[in-house]
Amino acid sequence: MMNHEAILKSKKTILFAEKRRMTRIVIGSPHHAPGGVENLPCKEHPDADENSGIIARRVAEKLRASSIIACNYHIDANKNLGTDYSLQIAKWKPKYLIEIHGHSGKKTGNHRHRKTGEKAKTRIEISSGSESRNELSKKFASVLQKKLEQNPELKTLTVYGDFNEIRFTASKTATITSGNWKALHIELPPMLRKNGKKLPKIANGFINILEETIAEVCK
Repeated sequence: MMNHEAILKSKKTILFAEKRRMTRIVIGSPHHAPGGVENLPCKEHPDADENSGIIARRVAEKLRASSIIACNYHIDANKNLGTDYSLQIAKWKPKYLIEIHGHSGKKTGNHRHRKTGEKAKTRIEISSGSESRNELSKKFASVLQKKLEQNPELKTLTVYGDFNEIRFTASKTATITSGNWKALHIELPPMLRKNGKKLPKIANGFINILEETIAEVCK
């Protein structure tokens, strides 16, 4: 039996798409690299979102939703609707697209709501790509925050979904702003994505909560 996660832990450049029972929701990760690999072979987007694809795939498995992960990719897969990543999403015709990303933990928030580096380490940012779509991202952030607060290991995390308070707005991200589906761009801090090269243990609890939140909000 193929170990699918072994693909995500390798340094190969591959588009890893899995169609599951539900295509109404697609979980994507356009900038995945295995833990310990900080850079992608992509001039437009050199920073890798370490282990984001593993989180995306595990969430998708729990939901039985389709998933698509660009691993060590040479192009900025979600900035153009003509990429193989974007075209596969369009082929599935989802109602919702959830993209999993990762920030460095050093700087978040916009220029009016800039947070300290310490707070950035525990900050999750969620965007639907524009202020006009703020209702969805704010609702998702609110539900996720309440669930995290009930978990002793995850209650220090803070979730922001207001377009006016986040740094990673995804306002120039084609897969988020196209209007072909409802989209959520989720930026996760390093504490949820990597412990050395491995996924940290607390990621398991977060994955469960994220799956519950998607199931509750994305109907």
